[in-house]
Formats: sequence, structure tokens, C-alpha cells
Amino acid sequence: MKSFLSIGLCIALYHVSGGSAIKPTGMRVLGGPSDNPIGTSPPNFAGGEIANDAPPGPFFQDFRPPFPTDSWWSGFTVGNQDATVAGPFPFQVATTSSGLVLGLSDHRDFDGTSIHVNTQQDWTVGIADLPNDLSHRKATSWDTQTVCLQYFNNGGATMDTCLVPGSPYMTFTFNNAAVILTSNKDAITSFEWVTPGSKAKVTHAGGTYIIYVTSGNLELNQDGNRLVSPPGFSGTIRLAKLKDGAQESVLDTHSTTIPSGLDMRYNIGGDIGTQTWTWTVSAGNAGDLLILSWPHHRRVLQNANYVGVEYLTLKGQMKGVRGNEWTLRYELPTITWFSPTDPHPSCLNELRKTLQVEVDNLEVMIPGDFYYWGGAFGRASRLALIAEHIGENGLVNRVVDVLKQSIEYWFQPGRVPSAAFETGWGGFINKEGWNNTWVDFGNGYYNDHHFHYGYLLQGAGTIGKYDQGWLNEHMDFLVHVARNVGNPSPNDPHYTVTRHMDFFAGHSWASGIANGAGPRDQESSGEAINGYYGLLLFATAANNQPLIDWSRIVLAMELAGAREYWHLYPRSNDPENPYPEQAFRDLTTVGNVMDTQAGAWLFWGAERIQIAAIQILPLTPIGHHNFDREWMEGVHDYCKVELDDPKFGDDFKSVIFAAYAKVNPVQAYEYSAGLFSWGSGNSASNQLYFVATQESSGDICSAGSQTPEGTFTIQDVATSQYVTVAGDGHLAASTGSDAEGERFVLAFTPGGATIKASSNNKFVTAGPDGNSALAASRDVAQAYEIFRWKAQGDGNYVLTAMVNRMFVTSQGGSGDMINNQANEGQASRYRLTQI
Repeated sequence: MKSFLSIGLCIALYHVSGGSAIKPTGMRVLGGPSDNPIGTSPPNFAGGEIANDAPPGPFFQDFRPPFPTDSWWSGFTVGNQDATVAGPFPFQVATTSSGLVLGLSDHRDFDGTSIHVNTQQDWTVGIADLPNDLSHRKATSWDTQTVCLQYFNNGGATMDTCLVPGSPYMTFTFNNAAVILTSNKDAITSFEWVTPGSKAKVTHAGGTYIIYVTSGNLELNQDGNRLVSPPGFSGTIRLAKLKDGAQESVLDTHSTTIPSGLDMRYNIGGDIGTQTWTWTVSAGNAGDLLILSWPHHRRVLQNANYVGVEYLTLKGQMKGVRGNEWTLRYELPTITWFSPTDPHPSCLNELRKTLQVEVDNLEVMIPGDFYYWGGAFGRASRLALIAEHIGENGLVNRVVDVLKQSIEYWFQPGRVPSAAFETGWGGFINKEGWNNTWVDFGNGYYNDHHFHYGYLLQGAGTIGKYDQGWLNEHMDFLVHVARNVGNPSPNDPHYTVTRHMDFFAGHSWASGIANGAGPRDQESSGEAINGYYGLLLFATAANNQPLIDWSRIVLAMELAGAREYWHLYPRSNDPENPYPEQAFRDLTTVGNVMDTQAGAWLFWGAERIQIAAIQILPLTPIGHHNFDREWMEGVHDYCKVELDDPKFGDDFKSVIFAAYAKVNPVQAYEYSAGLFSWGSGNSASNQLYFVATQESSGDICSAGSQTPEGTFTIQDVATSQYVTVAGDGHLAASTGSDAEGERFVLAFTPGGATIKASSNNKFVTAGPDGNSALAASRDVAQAYEIFRWKAQGDGNYVLTAMVNRMFVTSQGGSGDMINNQANEGQASRYRLTQI
């Protein structure tokens, strides 16, 4: 499920020669996470190379691609380069021809569906004589979290700033400039020097800011709604918003330690991963650096020295931490190909039959895009793994052969769509979308790549698990796909670092660079998790230990981010909950997290089951880590009306029912037994496998819910009449003679059973409106020909036509069998006698 609009942007560049990185002038690569890329080979895709029609702007005038496409500062680099971006938190900023606009919102509200934090523009900080164009501001360096930029005029004056997420200060260094601070909140109501030349306070409608002068001799004079200095100032000033007077002394204490970038490294020890974040400082004592933390940081941050300063943001309270080094500790997922528990023996017979039917009907998937093709490709790959897990090894190669034929299309020149390398930013795209954001959900603009390619890597990794020769033959192509979404190193000459992951925010963003890089968003936390799970499966098949390690740690981050910001816990009293509003937590699941809004809604749908399901799908073994009991209890209760209503389709219900097995696998099996379809990314086998692999002290799968198979007569218990087939195929309980009763062949099919009349060799079908009698009239069994027999305590059955979920009754007089009864208690009972 997609984020409807694109967003994104900028950054990173290197040219590799002889194994060493050559950076453009001014480029700082602190960065990490690793010095070693997983590949450096140039792209060689069947679709060749193409530049999309949203090129990077002059912000990158000193650099060359690759550029990141999902950084928090993406709005600096696309179109007019003046979008207001959410960051560096707690601030919001924009680059304009007049200077850097900054603000810190004082407003947070809940409207019944979403939490909002308003965009606020408090000040514009600039220098005199800036030309009114896009070319007099540019990037000077960046890393995985921070960006430094410079404003310059034609007279040689400059203003440099490094924007560091988590810093409660905005820092500006001037050279030979006239400083201009312009209020964007009307009149300045108060301006005074607390300590002449080094600390001032200024107040307007947006609140009170402290101005610290940490170097140089600054003279500021009020000119209406501006504070201006004489020309020629060289030095550094910092602005901090005074949200609470009690925090002023903390801001004073740490005001002289200035961060300028971040070096991020990681280490894997068994099933524990640690990240070390080390901020470089351009002034002051590194041990006195003040950086604000979010709730997800504090859950994994080791030995933190917290200080008394807080700012309320969309993701909850940001709280101060002293020191320039953080160590974050993650418990790493241990699941790869299979669920950690074997399928329960009570489910094996049904699972084997379901798998056999689905493999028998598996067809080659011909790509029309990356997203929908990818979902089907990933779905099919699960069948091979399930087959291995339950010992049906004869089915594995049949599935793998279909997977090979399906992915082969992406290797063929001249096809539409085709895989291509986009040269403007540097990345792997669907060539057909180079100039259209509506193609493949904006793939050509770097939208949703972790969604799309997670499926591709999941399926390709599965092929490689069973055919190492095939994997070796196609390794270069697949490593390029992996590099596109999971590159761990700034020394890759073609791809940015882990394209969608926002390391400070603690999760990925799905949006790319379209629409001027408007507010970033991500709807499907489930598909984001699958992006890195697919990366892990590919790395495992390739036996690439560095990529396995990196995949596990980014997967752990995405899992933690989903639990923190998408899963809601109404009964939780956790003081670190990012959403203190009880009414919001009562909504149980977030549908979309944006930069300044998080809510139980989607761009494309409003059903509760849709909002919940896209946090679950695709259904894979990694869900054992993702679906905790408390959250699934809440999801079940919140969605119950829609789950119980047959008017709502099964595609989204299926994954909710399966995930509910974390609460009650027996009930989840009963729910699943009522499904008619499973969506394009799920299957009956996958559904049953997930349910069957939950911990249970007793049987999970009920024999009474399983299909009777063989040749039977069907007798209405109330009238003792046997069912016959008329010349036109209509079924009726109309004869008292066993010998005259029709012989029906009942056969298993995923989701129920088929019924075939022996007299005419036709499948019984039911109409969706339930207005006419069942009829043995179809040569091929499809959706309308699926039924479910449910055993009763006396050994008889009720019959449901799955096309409309209505029970079948024998009509008085004619005995016609019609699927029109909503109440099971009013349904006819039928006796099945095997021939």
C-alpha cells in the first residue's frame, strides 16, 4: 500500500577510483555507517540510463550524484528549493532567497483522527545584498543526519550553518556580512541584551528566542520587524527558543558547544546490534554538547546523561542528553526463511492440500510495474519456503521455476516496463515513470523503493536459496537492487546511503522527490519492514555477512519505529508514549505518519481494516516480531464491526485474522476458515502457515472446519429429501429416493470446497444476489463455485456459498436450494452420505 504522493531529495556523492573515494571540493564524509560499500560496479540495466524530469537544483552546484532522495532537508533541493521542511527537529526550516527561515511550533492538537503540529515560521536569518535567485545558497557538506549549507552574495559575504537534528539551537557563522534577522510574526515586541554583546532576548508573536553570540563582536539594532548589524561582522550566533523559563539556565550552560556533523557506526555481536553516534563539534567542549532525544531513542539509549530541557513535538517529548556520543542498543531479529515454530500437527493435512492446489495453479507473473508484480512475486516465493518447512520438497522446484521465469522479464532489453538507472539523482527505477509520478506509484521519483524492491529481493533471495548458480549468474543485478535501498556506505559511487531510512527519526519515509518534496510520509509500516526483511533474505542467500549484519540492524530499527509510532496502545500508561492523547491512542493504529501529522487515515482508503492491514501486510515470518499481543487485541476490537461484515472484502481481513493468531491461534484459524480471498500478496497457504506456527498448548486447526472429500449424496435433514439436478442444472431437495439422488463429488479447494454433479460433470455455482437456486452449470470452478461445509454436533452440515457468505436453505414446496439465509440457525441441515 502506497504513500499517495512523492517527496524526497538530495545528497551524497563519490567517485571511486582504485578503491578510494574522491569527494568533490568541500564534501565531508564523516558519515558511516560503514566505510565499505557492498558493491561499486556501474549499473548495466536492460532499460539503460535516463534522467527523470525532476532534476536536483543548484543547491548541489558543487557536487555530483548520487544524492539521497528522502532526507529531512529534501525541500532544499527540488523545484524552487523553498519548501518548509520538518527539521532539524525540534525546528522547521526553509531556504529562501532572503535567508534561512526557521520556526518552532507551540501548537499540537488532535482533531479526532490525527495529531497535528502546525508549521511555524518565526524568523528569517540572512545577510544583506543576497540576489533574488536559487544560486546563492548551496550545500557544503552532509552526512546521514546533518547538512551544512552556505549563503553568499556577490560581494564576498557569507553565512554558513550546519543543521543538526536534535540540537535546540540554530547556529549561523558569518564572514564579513551584515546580519539580518527578520521577524515573520509581525512586530518585535521586545529586544534586550541580557549580557551585552553575548546574549540577548527577543520576543514577538511566535514566542521568545535567546540569541547567543559565541564568537565575534556583534552589534544588533532593531529596525521595525528586523534586527540588523552593521556590515563586516565575522563570527557565530545561535538562536534557541525559550519554551520554559526554567530551561534557560540549561540552554546557557550548553550554548558554546556547537555540533557540525555526525559520524555513525555500528557493531554486531550475536543477536545484539549497537549504533554509536558521535557528533563532531566546531567549538566548545564535546562533553557539554546538548542533543535532544525522542522516545524511541530513550528506549535503546545506553547510559544517557539527561538534562532538564524538553520540547513537545509530533513524536512526543524531545528531552536533552548531555555529551557528543550516543550508544543505541538493539535486539536483532533472528528470523529469516521460516517461522520459529513448526506448523502444528493438527494443521498439516490441510496445509499440504492447500499448498498443493496453489502450486498446481501457480502461473508466471509478467511485470506491468514493480509494485503489484513484486507483491505477487513475494507471495509466490512464500509457497516454496512453506513447502520446504513441511517436507513437501517436490513442490519447491516447481515454485522456483515459476519465480525464475517471472523475474527473467526484468533482464530482457526492449521490454515495457524496463529497469533503468536514473542519472539525475542516482538510482534504480522503472523507466516508464521517468516523467510521470502516477506510474508505479512514483517509482521514477524514488517513491516507495523499499516497498517495491523488498518484494523483489525477497523472491530473488528465495530463488537463490535453492539455486546458487542462478543467484551467482544474476548477482550483479540483484546487488544493484540491494544497493539502491540498503547501501550502508557513503563510498558507493552510484547509490545513496539506505535510501529511505531516517536514522534520527527511527524509521523510513516512503516518499521521494516529487511535488517539490512536500511533507514526507509513510503509510505502510508493514511494507517498510518487508523492505529490509527482503534485503536480509537476499543477503542470507548470497552469504554476504556484512550485508546480513546491516540488514538486521535496519530491520530492527524499522520494527521498533513501527511499534513506537504506528502501533497504538490504549491501555498503556507509559510516560514515554509519543502520543499522550488518550482519544488518539484509542484509535489503535496509525495509518499515516507524516512530518507534521500522524493519524488513523490513508490517502486511498478510509476503512479501519485497510488502515490496520497495511501495518501488517505482507504476511511473512518476520510478523512474529512485529505483531505483539496487546496491539493485535486492540486492532481486533477496533476493526470488529468491519471484520464481521461480509460487505467488506477479505483481502485486508485476511492478514488481520492471521496476525490475531498472536492472541488466539484457534480463533484465528476459525476466522481464517471463513475467508474467500487473500489479496494479491497473500495466499491460503501463507495464511494457514502463519496461524499454524503460533505457540499453542492444543490443536489449532479443527477437523470440523475441514472439507469432506469424495462422492456423496446430499439429503435435507428436515424433509429427508435427496438433492437432485434438473435438466437446466438447478439443485433441489426433491426426491425421497436415495437411488434418484444426485451423486456429487466434493473436493477441497483453498477457502472451501467445490461441488460437482456426476450426471452432467458440471460444478455447482451460486449467484451473488442469492435470488436463484444453486445450479450445476460451470465447467471450471472459480469464485462463484466455492462453498464451505460446516459440521454440526449431530454430524450433519450447514452449507455456505462463499460468493455472498449466505447459508443455503431448501425452499418449501420446490426444495430449491438457495443461498439467501444470513442466520446460521435458520439454515437447512444436510446429511452427507459417502458413496
